[in-house]
Amino acid sequence: MSIELMKDLEREHGWWLLVDGSEQSYVDTVDPTHLEFEYVQLIAHAVQAVFAGPLPLTALHLGGGLCTLPRWVAARFPGSHQVVAEHNAQIATLARTLGDRPEERLNGIVDLRIDDAARVLGRVRRASIDLVVCDLYDGPQTVVEFYTATGVARLHRVLADGGIVIANLSDAAPFSMTKVIASTFASTFASVALLAEPAVLRGRRSGNVVIVASDRELPVATLVRRTAGSPVRGRVVAGEALEAFTAGHPRALASADIPASGESPGLEQS
Repeated sequence: MSIELMKDLEREHGWWLLVDGSEQSYVDTVDPTHLEFEYVQLIAHAVQAVFAGPLPLTALHLGGGLCTLPRWVAARFPGSHQVVAEHNAQIATLARTLGDRPEERLNGIVDLRIDDAARVLGRVRRASIDLVVCDLYDGPQTVVEFYTATGVARLHRVLADGGIVIANLSDAAPFSMTKVIASTFASTFASVALLAEPAVLRGRRSGNVVIVASDRELPVATLVRRTAGSPVRGRVVAGEALEAFTAGHPRALASADIPASGESPGLEQS
């Protein structure tokens, strides 16, 4: 695996993380509220729609990259306590040392652990986390083990009252993987919504799909307003529309039940 850091020629304090030549993460060390990737902007909309005030959050990030979202959370919700699990030591070191000046670095705003995400999740106290972000990839492939019925139950276990889980998936039409995973979340959480760019959901191109899940009622109308008014427009699928989207797709009892991106499921109802 080739890992390299590249300076952004358009933003003085912007950095790209390249993995095998592909852009995997981006951060502006002086302005962490600048979010380059569209799916990261959708995640930020979801967080701000649910947590409207600037009160500190307790957050767990499974998958770290350059710690784009942890930096953003620290800026938007000062005083937040955040744990980040990043299994790649080289990437974690780059995230820790990034920036030309000490004030640009992580400086204790997050607890960055070089460890397997499952082990980190297993050590978290029950009902102790406000925000869980799952952004787990093995190269270009989504790590689906976290989205089986057992995996989603483990995510649910650590959520505090009113907390949310956000999962970033990479998929393409007909979204068989996303439909099975969304169905699995819906079998565990009281409220689930799906966010993506309209072109992705129309099947014009592959892209990221963001799932938001909670036992609180998600503010869907607020999510719709925020994503519709954003420079990067997003579409929100929830309620009856989400039920129609996932119709006929059972929850995943094991990883083998989750199709690869764009493949047909061929699953039996559980």
